[in-house]
Amino acid sequence: MGVVLAVLALVGCRETLVPSVPAPNRDAQREWGKLLARAVTEDGYVDYDLIEADREPLDSYVAWLGTDAAWQGKMTKDWHAQYLNAYNALTIFQVLVRGRPASVLDVPSVVPKAGFGFFWSTDFRLGDELLSLAEIEHERIRLKELDYRDHAALNCASRSCPPMLGELYKTLTVRQQLEEQMDRWVADDERGVRIVDGGVVMSPIFDWYQRDFEFDSGGRNVCEVASQHAVGAKQRELERLGAMDCPHSTFEYDWSLNDAP
Repeated sequence: MGVVLAVLALVGCRETLVPSVPAPNRDAQREWGKLLARAVTEDGYVDYDLIEADREPLDSYVAWLGTDAAWQGKMTKDWHAQYLNAYNALTIFQVLVRGRPASVLDVPSVVPKAGFGFFWSTDFRLGDELLSLAEIEHERIRLKELDYRDHAALNCASRSCPPMLGELYKTLTVRQQLEEQMDRWVADDERGVRIVDGGVVMSPIFDWYQRDFEFDSGGRNVCEVASQHAVGAKQRELERLGAMDCPHSTFEYDWSLNDAP
């Protein structure tokens, strides 16, 4: 995939999205955090109407991400929260710039791969770099942090995404926030894990990134991983199935926009 992206960049097939504001205001992070708290519902959907009616905080935050000041002087421990925040904000930003498509899979691309236009061939300025959402997710978060809980924190702008957090991730509390997000996701019967007669149905994310869950947890299967974030009957059933090498099925992923009802 890296070769494909390099070729696309050389032939000019990647599109760069930039905010409408020429420069961020000095309180860009704080103002975006305040709007995010209002725009994300309790069940983790996004009120795009509200953000679209008050775009300046989002556009200013995206402009701030493109400055050297946003990334200079950062220690490794600071990058985790900032890349999570960047990914989630840029996902919402792209949805609005593209006129709120019914699904992120509807964004066209020269590569005939579902989601390529939204996640791979659109990039954004982060400091002195141009990165796509896929590059932020895979190169700057997944393969760097090796924390399976990040899958519960990334907003893919789709209804089957894990519930979105209505606040910014913070350097000092990101581990606690990720733990709470993972608990919240597993508890969600619609988007995370649900128990049915004779088994368990899980989000396809657990299969798509099975190696992450197993490697990052020190060798636990996905049922055992999920059981660490469940309670009651769900926890007991996941533990039972985990001891049996985790027989499970997955639900069909709903890629329609995660707009608040």
